[in-house]
Amino acid sequence: MIIYNSIHSIKKPRAKTAVSIGVFDGVHLGHQRILAEAAKCARKLGGKTCVITFRDHPDECLGKTGKVLMIKGAEAKLRRLKKCGVDIVVMLKFGEIRRMNAVEFTENLLLEKLNAACVVAGKDFNFGKGGRGRTQLLRKLGEKYGFKTVIIPDFVVAGKRVSSTLIRRYIKKGDIRMVERMLGRPYAIAGKVERGRGIGFEFKTANIKLPYADMPARGVWAVRVVHKSGSYIGAANIGFAPTLKALDEALLEVNILDFNRDIYGDEIRVIFLERLRDEKKFKSREALLEQVEKDICYIRRKYIDRRKGAKTVSQVKI
Repeated sequence: MIIYNSIHSIKKPRAKTAVSIGVFDGVHLGHQRILAEAAKCARKLGGKTCVITFRDHPDECLGKTGKVLMIKGAEAKLRRLKKCGVDIVVMLKFGEIRRMNAVEFTENLLLEKLNAACVVAGKDFNFGKGGRGRTQLLRKLGEKYGFKTVIIPDFVVAGKRVSSTLIRRYIKKGDIRMVERMLGRPYAIAGKVERGRGIGFEFKTANIKLPYADMPARGVWAVRVVHKSGSYIGAANIGFAPTLKALDEALLEVNILDFNRDIYGDEIRVIFLERLRDEKKFKSREALLEQVEKDICYIRRKYIDRRKGAKTVSQVKI
């Protein structure tokens, strides 16, 4: 997969391209449908699939909202786009194109830079300065300049239109089942295990500084941990550890059950199964310890003792 980080760095492809445009935060089922259609168009053209996407969120850049906490960071998005078979990604800062009107965007970027012969977009797609260009204008420009336009209908799950905005809300609420249904895969965070500050108690944890702008709702979760040695059930806390540590930045701490290895520096993937409770500050270390023991007993009963015959993570699409 070829990645360009600015308009000026793009080398115009010789082959025609099928282009899709958007933030693609989370690369959810709606995005996957758009990408699949773009791939279909590219095959018919004998060309390449191309995605124009952004490191920042357009609404944030335009002052329509405050800080937008993304489902995943840029690098995770790139990995997911590669898995979807995208050939070329143009990863821009939104400011690079915010002043282009719809015609300039079409002429200068889609045609001159990317050799577009097909543009695939969702029904709510808008483009050009101020977002004034809609799908109707895109079709008209396609007729004028000779590229095909394909508009994809909404993807609906449980009667709700799948969108990154809605998924972010479900993540914050801790409704991991709806997150999984809309993403089309389990929600997971991957990272390298780092050494903590050594402030804690009997329960050893694998610590990961969260690499993404967003994170699941803070609190205690039942999780499945995938390590090169296998897959394990664990109890995870996301937050600032107010009782013992009072951290400045949120941390993902995972107590991997029935596991006693030195894995500092190793990569692990943490798959979120169920949110148990909010993070809270306890009156004492002993009160915290008592609650953690209860959390672990619950997780062990539900996810280990009762599921001896359950599928392992290696059998589940991640």
